[in-house]
Amino acid sequence: MELLLPLASYSQTGHGLLLVLLVFAGLLGLSGANNLCRSAPLLPRATSFLLAVVVLLFVAGFLGICWFHYQIYERIALELPPPFAEMLNQQLTAMNQGAEYGLPLYRLDAPPRYMLPLWLENEKYYFWFMCYAVMALIGHLRLKNHRFRAALHLLLALQVCILFFQADPFLAPLPKFFGEVAPWFTANMADGQRFGFFMRLYPRMVFYYNAQYMWFHPPLLFLSYACITMTFAASVFMLVKRDLDIEILGYDFAKLGYFLLTLGMLLGYPWALKAWGPNWWWDPKICSSIMMWAIYSTYLHTRLYANKPAMLYFTSLLGVVCFLAMIFTFLSSFFFPGEHTFVG
Repeated sequence: MELLLPLASYSQTGHGLLLVLLVFAGLLGLSGANNLCRSAPLLPRATSFLLAVVVLLFVAGFLGICWFHYQIYERIALELPPPFAEMLNQQLTAMNQGAEYGLPLYRLDAPPRYMLPLWLENEKYYFWFMCYAVMALIGHLRLKNHRFRAALHLLLALQVCILFFQADPFLAPLPKFFGEVAPWFTANMADGQRFGFFMRLYPRMVFYYNAQYMWFHPPLLFLSYACITMTFAASVFMLVKRDLDIEILGYDFAKLGYFLLTLGMLLGYPWALKAWGPNWWWDPKICSSIMMWAIYSTYLHTRLYANKPAMLYFTSLLGVVCFLAMIFTFLSSFFFPGEHTFVG
């Protein structure tokens, strides 16, 4: 694949940028740990600067991911010789008859290309944490409480550490994807083997990698996860010390996150029917997502009665439980077998 794509330069540049991001996030985390224990803020302008730099570095790395995906689209195509293309279209026409969702016919003048979404494999962590970084900056600018700011900074520093040490999207870019497609470009296959391999790659390209729902369903969920993290931070503070400004901030992000989560789940429904058929309801991640959505709904419902005694504390406790449910939902695809297990 090195002959087709600038993998080495992309990996080195991206990993270097992530290392710089780790340094600035580490400094932000140290200042956060210090400010969390202080009665008065320490170097507030410096911490604001550090947070802004972290956000800008995140955005720069994301633009790099966009560039890399464009290179994949431009340089990787599943090309077949004309005789095999004609035979393929005959087979696809027969397969599509009576099928609710058919595969597009092959065009010699425009062979199928990968339009990969920007949140595949480890890139999803990058997008998720970048969304949180932007929201943390909004929360930082909105509230002057230095301890709450410090908590947001510590959470962000933790996420960058996870990204660098466990989920670097640059060090080995898209290993699962390239593991799937590399034999098409590197292996010496007979014509019959190549045709059979195409029939394995093409449906996954159409129903997963190039599916229009991939551009809406996952990012909406990751945006909602970032909102839930903001609500979690506010809820923890409310359990320790009542501060209505912090609680209102957490509630505002909760409303936004609930809308994004609900919309993302609804958009996942037609995609599941198209990709998997009707037998997908008992997928572990779908069941845990419904559980999380129910807890989220309960949080918002109890918030309507915040004027009653102790209800704010109960609501804050639900905000923490909702965050734990989010973590469980995300991890369920890694530990429980189901349709989402293969998606990651």
